[in-house]
Amino acid sequence: MRFKPSDVQRTRNEQAYIDTLVVPLIPIGFDESMHAFAECADMTLTVASEVERQLSGRAMLLPAMTYVGIPSLDQLNGWREAASAEQFRFVTFITADLRWKDTAVDDIVYVPRLSLETMSRDQQGQMVGNFVGQVLEQLGNRWTAL
Repeated sequence: MRFKPSDVQRTRNEQAYIDTLVVPLIPIGFDESMHAFAECADMTLTVASEVERQLSGRAMLLPAMTYVGIPSLDQLNGWREAASAEQFRFVTFITADLRWKDTAVDDIVYVPRLSLETMSRDQQGQMVGNFVGQVLEQLGNRWTAL
């Protein structure tokens, strides 16, 4: 499910089954870090989209939480609290921005910042597939922990 009217309506109608949100965390910068942040965004959004595709009917992919400068734990907690107050028991954030590691947040899944543009289609598929598998494993662990 994606954040579009038809999917949102289906999500509201099937609250008992759609209990997981996937939120990409994307850094934005306009200095020399712009290229590195674009690579972060490319990998993060690609993996998040594939996770959503594989979990259709169980998870919803939200638009990215973007930020300039230092990642905001308050902003992340706000997203989590708002989602948890409704139907979403599981909120998973995906990012290639390693600055989030300083926050020690458990529900962030890290993917490496790799340039997908320099890889062949086969390499891209294999890399993304590996990272999607890691995300799905972490989600599965969280689902079964309850």
